[in-house]
Amino acid sequence: MTFFLASCQPQELNVSVENIEINIPGSPGPWLKYKDSFYCYFKTDNDQFSSGSNHQFYVLDNNGKVKSKIEVPNKLQTFYYDLYIKNDTIFTTEYYDHNTFYLDQTKNTWVETKKGIDLYFEDNDYSVYSLDFGEWGGVTWFENKKTDKQYEIGLTSPIVNKFNDSYYLTSGISVLKIKDPTKLDESKEPYDYKKAVADLENRYNRNGNYSTNGAEILFEYKDNDYFNPTFSITTSFISSDKLYHLYKDSISTKIGIIENKKLVTVYEFENKIRPFQWHYDTRNPIQNNNFQPTQFRTEKKSVYGIIEINKNNVRLTYFNNTYSEPVFGEKKMNEWFENIFETYFSDFGSLTLSAIDKVEQEMSANDLTQKHKISTYRLDGRDIETPRIYRKIENEKLKLLTLYYYSGNDKKIQLIKFEWGKNRNQNQNISDVIASMSDEEKTETIYKQKFDWISNYLKEKLGEPNDYKTDKNRAEKQWTKGDKIVILEYSKRDVELTIYNE
Repeated sequence: MTFFLASCQPQELNVSVENIEINIPGSPGPWLKYKDSFYCYFKTDNDQFSSGSNHQFYVLDNNGKVKSKIEVPNKLQTFYYDLYIKNDTIFTTEYYDHNTFYLDQTKNTWVETKKGIDLYFEDNDYSVYSLDFGEWGGVTWFENKKTDKQYEIGLTSPIVNKFNDSYYLTSGISVLKIKDPTKLDESKEPYDYKKAVADLENRYNRNGNYSTNGAEILFEYKDNDYFNPTFSITTSFISSDKLYHLYKDSISTKIGIIENKKLVTVYEFENKIRPFQWHYDTRNPIQNNNFQPTQFRTEKKSVYGIIEINKNNVRLTYFNNTYSEPVFGEKKMNEWFENIFETYFSDFGSLTLSAIDKVEQEMSANDLTQKHKISTYRLDGRDIETPRIYRKIENEKLKLLTLYYYSGNDKKIQLIKFEWGKNRNQNQNISDVIASMSDEEKTETIYKQKFDWISNYLKEKLGEPNDYKTDKNRAEKQWTKGDKIVILEYSKRDVELTIYNE
């Protein structure tokens, strides 16, 4: 479906809208649209574990179908990274250490390359760099390619456009025009790749420059509430010899031009969208391309998208993500546990990692295996790998984590631990999470009921426990059958069942 601007608006711009359905776990990180494909990161949760979010990378076709899923290197499994195009190649640079990879699309793999520089814009005359020093402010440098001198201005992570022989810098709530960069403050601390990128032991830091000397302020929004901002300019772009600005206010998202230091709306989007730039995804916006993509959110967490700006065409693609983690219900989960415990207990000595992977994948369980080392004191002295971890949602209150510890040489299972605990699945609404946190008594009752049910089941299968300990807040039962030990534990926070060989 395509919408064209009304006759009172610039005829050289046209806006089109497309809706696509996808089914991918997680929430979106940085995304790109390039040529006929979408390149996108998704962040999946780690539940109760201490690693950062797991990042997945997908290439989608124009219809949202997954063309390929590409493994994300460990150096990019971090909180902050960007995604950008340079010389017709897709790059990712990690925020803190500048670890940089390019996407080899013939082999579907990320390949490490030279650490990424903080370059925002480049033409025949100047290279433009920018750094954000947090509470100390930010700096943008113009480096003259003929003289190697650098000039700076107090802007952080700007969108840079070259238009009619002047540079236009857009940064959040302002648009500045720089006709001659040599009129800016000459930099006493020029941008230095070795300091800013290569020297990881001594993190480069300095005070920001709050000066706008040498620049003309074309527009500045002065009424923004710092703690509750209602206005921002997401990006600026050139079309048909005009400089346009994509911005949002408290009412809607618009495209406008600046006249007499005021933003004049030329197009207002019908649906309420919130375009944004990740604060660490800074290298992509222009890089001398006529084409630039920017992401947007909507009021629905599962609906988001990309705005593609390509000269006079503005295209919105909405993605409706239909994925939701399966909720099995108490009856099905209890039946699964009864069947699987019997199999695991009888075949424990021969269970392998591939066998349990098959079992869990048949249940569409969520793989939460961590990248950091996890061990258990019950297997001290053995060659044990970090366990394979799967999650299954029983209901809105309860989830089951199953941890499979295995040996490093033959991949045989050495210990299995079932953990029934509070469902903190990230797909819950905030109101649901708050309500569950305030309902501790009911949650404790659920754990006690689960403990009693498992205890009765184990008595039927294994007889009376060999050992039983209890106090006001905890209980533990232990069965010893040959070289196999089964331990059932209860607390106010969870229920755990462990199987292992002595």
